[in-house]
Amino acid sequence: MKIAHLFTAAALSVLNPLDAFGAELTSLSPGTNEIHFEHDGYSRRLIVTTPKAYSRQFAYPVLFCFHGAGGKADGPSERWSPQADQHGFVVISAEAIRPLAKWNFKDNFHAQEYDDVGFIVKVIEVLIASKIVDEKAIFATGHSSGGLFSYRLAKETDLFAAVSPMSCGMAKDAHEPDERTKPIPIFQVIGDKDKSYYGSTNPKITMYSAAERIEIWRRFNQCGPDPVVVEQGGEIVVDTYACPLGVEVVLWKVKNQGHHIRGDLRDRADSIAIEFLLKHKRK
Repeated sequence: MKIAHLFTAAALSVLNPLDAFGAELTSLSPGTNEIHFEHDGYSRRLIVTTPKAYSRQFAYPVLFCFHGAGGKADGPSERWSPQADQHGFVVISAEAIRPLAKWNFKDNFHAQEYDDVGFIVKVIEVLIASKIVDEKAIFATGHSSGGLFSYRLAKETDLFAAVSPMSCGMAKDAHEPDERTKPIPIFQVIGDKDKSYYGSTNPKITMYSAAERIEIWRRFNQCGPDPVVVEQGGEIVVDTYACPLGVEVVLWKVKNQGHHIRGDLRDRADSIAIEFLLKHKRK
């Protein structure tokens, strides 16, 4: 694994991103690279996996993956990095600020406001400036807290072509699309025994149920009201809402599964999620 310690935010404010952070990214090796840099006064960590045939002559699709609360970048990296070779992705597993290691998926969620959105936006800006990624093929997925953060990114930025939140809720008064939001394909994976499937009335984090959040994005994306429903093998039910803008909304429900979906079903969900994301590369 290649490890690079990058420039501080102060240096980046003076230098063009391509000269500083981008200079390190342009020297990525094929395979796994660990990168550290400072943003907003905090040290941030990324694990970047490139295809074995990685070359600076090409711009690659990029998949950001976000761990659950208390996790580290290593877990999602191990889970998603095989996609780098299989589908020609650059896979970026980002790490939330420790010791909480919870993504700041809504304003004032932490006692101290961490600029997680700004952190990811900065990484994307540098990747685009470095001509490493195809800016029409930037995607995000995340588990639990990381899935909630994916919803926030979908709402607050116009950088992602599609997102796939997994095993998570959607926070009320935080993730509803607004004037900043552009229509975006959504592929939600969740078990029907997951608490977040039914939503939450916890006063700290009230959440929509799976049906409610899909309805919100269906309406925003101008999808039809009636989904195509397909049952797969008695364990999976897929609701697909077709949209005239080509920005589908999909609920991929796994029966009798909780917050951590059984391994074989999770692997199946991951594979289909990748197909969904790639299908929705921007024109």
